[in-house]
Amino acid sequence: MLAVDKTFKERLIDFTMYCRERQFVLGPQETRDAFAIAERGYVLDRKLFQYSLKAIYCKRKEHFDRFDEMFDRFWSRYYEEKLEERKKKIQPIKKEPETSTVIFLGAKFNVPKKEKEIEAKQTKGANESIRLRRTDFSKVDIEDKKHLEELAEELFHQMSMRFKRRLENSNKGSVDIRRTIRNGLGKGGLLLDLAYKKKRKEKRKIVFILDVSGSMDTYSYYLLRYIMVLKKYFKSLEFFTFSTDLTHITPLLRENSEQETIKHIGKNVNSWSSGTKIGESLTKFISVYGNKFLSQKHIVVILSDGLETGSVTVLKEAVRTIRRKCKTLVWLNPLKGMKDYQPIQKGMVSVMPHLDAFESAHNLDSLLKLEKLLMDV
Repeated sequence: MLAVDKTFKERLIDFTMYCRERQFVLGPQETRDAFAIAERGYVLDRKLFQYSLKAIYCKRKEHFDRFDEMFDRFWSRYYEEKLEERKKKIQPIKKEPETSTVIFLGAKFNVPKKEKEIEAKQTKGANESIRLRRTDFSKVDIEDKKHLEELAEELFHQMSMRFKRRLENSNKGSVDIRRTIRNGLGKGGLLLDLAYKKKRKEKRKIVFILDVSGSMDTYSYYLLRYIMVLKKYFKSLEFFTFSTDLTHITPLLRENSEQETIKHIGKNVNSWSSGTKIGESLTKFISVYGNKFLSQKHIVVILSDGLETGSVTVLKEAVRTIRRKCKTLVWLNPLKGMKDYQPIQKGMVSVMPHLDAFESAHNLDSLLKLEKLLMDV
């Protein structure tokens, strides 16, 4: 048995907290089991340690799907910098925890330092997350970009789990008592599997049309990541980009890797970060794809700041046609996130009467609010 030193033990606790924040169901027993495998020397073999923790921490399929990436992200630096020296000598843990004195109502209490440090870490991390969630995508510092992308990945994943649960619940309907009892006869009378009368509800159909002109590409990047999370929860999800021309992106979404998909889109969208001709692009969408992707079962979501460089009349007519043919039309405008914003641009003024919803999409919080809008329509 190896004596795991204090630094490593703290890092293992941090990793447990890291997993819990990402919806892993972990308690004291899992933490003790993790300490046990570390003390057996599994930590000296990265893959063995990874697979052992995976067996302890993962209780659902979505946990198994995400664990390897989370483990690599959290532990890579540790193994690069400290594994070799730990192979030679692992220091024993000090049995007596360090304490600090806290005065409360005139009485003195000794509080373990680790507990205070953990609480401070949680508070700092929570404040940082709140700040990043409210930061406009176009104003993110270089130092914050990586943290924002990690936070976006986590929040979008949590949202996807909520989508999954809501779809599962909506598909259940009322319980069929007779079939439930009949199914339980072969299991000793235990009603383990509920049978339902209602047929499964059909998944929604949705079309995203993103403005990727120069003023919009930062916002489009995050909405793209949002779309990639949503794609599995809609029966039909179609994705188009436009600036001076319209491009059908849906075939590229078949890539398994998100980063690979983003790279492919960058290569195939020639008009990314160029000018904006919203009306002409939407007109092309109607004429080329309208018969297939516009119906009373479709939700259409347009992301654009409304800064039209083409004909406002063409834009107005295109939006009016789309609204007439689809179930719900939503316009997302990042400028709405600005203080005292008013939709006074000619393009926005012309389309406002034909929209079912006009929302912002300038930060993580605004994107997460779309969840309710998309599930309730």
